[in-house]
Amino acid sequence: MNKKKMKFVVAGAVIVVAIGSLVFFGVQKNMVYYRTVAELKAGGPTENVKVSGELVNGTLENEGIGDTLKFEIRDIEKTDEKILVSFTGQVPDTFRDEPGVEVVMDGDYLASGTFEAYKMLAKCPSKYESAADQAGAAETGQ
Repeated sequence: MNKKKMKFVVAGAVIVVAIGSLVFFGVQKNMVYYRTVAELKAGGPTENVKVSGELVNGTLENEGIGDTLKFEIRDIEKTDEKILVSFTGQVPDTFRDEPGVEVVMDGDYLASGTFEAYKMLAKCPSKYESAADQAGAAETGQ
C-alpha cells in the first residue's frame, strides 16, 4: 500500500471510531433502566430511573387542576412493596383511581422514599382484554 492509500484508510478508521463512540455514549447516557417497585426500594435513592407498578386503589390525592398528584403504587408481583409517588405534569387519559391500573413512570427516587415522577404512562389492560375476550367468545359461539 502506498502512503496516500494508507492515510485514507487511517482517516476513515478514525472517523468510523469517532462516530461509533458518539453513538455509543449518546445512547448510554439516555438509557433508563426499567425497575419494579421492589427493585427500586432495594436499590435506594436513584436519579433518572423508570419504574412500573400498580396504582393502589383509593390513594390518589389531587389538589386541583395543574397541581401535584400524589398516590401510591405497589409492586405487581410483591404487592406488599409500596412507594409514594409525587407527579406534576400531564395526566394520561387512561389514568383513573380504579383497580388494575398499571403505571410506568420516569423520575427520581429520593432518600425520603418518595418517587418524583416527571413523565407517566398509564395502562389499563383489563378493560381492553375483557372486551377482546368477549368479542372472541361471540365469534366462536361460546
